[in-house]
Amino acid sequence: MADSVPMREAADLLGISVAAVRQRIRRGTLESFKGEDGRWYVRIPTVPDAVPDGVPSAVPSPEPLSTLLLDTLRSENTFLRVEIETRNRELMDRTREVQELHVMLQTAQRLIPATVLDPSHPPEQSGDRETPIEQAHTPQRGVEREPEASWRVRLRRWMGWG
Repeated sequence: MADSVPMREAADLLGISVAAVRQRIRRGTLESFKGEDGRWYVRIPTVPDAVPDGVPSAVPSPEPLSTLLLDTLRSENTFLRVEIETRNRELMDRTREVQELHVMLQTAQRLIPATVLDPSHPPEQSGDRETPIEQAHTPQRGVEREPEASWRVRLRRWMGWG
């Protein structure tokens, strides 16, 4: 035999929300009907008295079920908190590494000598050919030279910094 209770009371008895009761009704795992007063009632299956001691019943009592669910949720919550903490530490480590690399890059850039070309003095030539470095720094006619800082901008874009 099944007891019929209002939907809110069924949710309390089962240890779930009213929305979850509605979902179970839609899935067919709980029976419901509309009473004469216009309210919806849910049939809650009861455990038959004929079940001998020590034999598990087909319908678990709501109290141990909700306790088991709470324990499961608590352990999952603890696991997720540990995972978030681990990811946060890894993110902080990566951020620190990027900052250190940025400082190292700036230091290396300062150590590279700046080459200033004087257009009135042609580059010294060893033979008829210029070295690749001299070719790169030799101004060409009709071609505007990019500003010195443009290579820094390209490097920052390439590294994903700006």
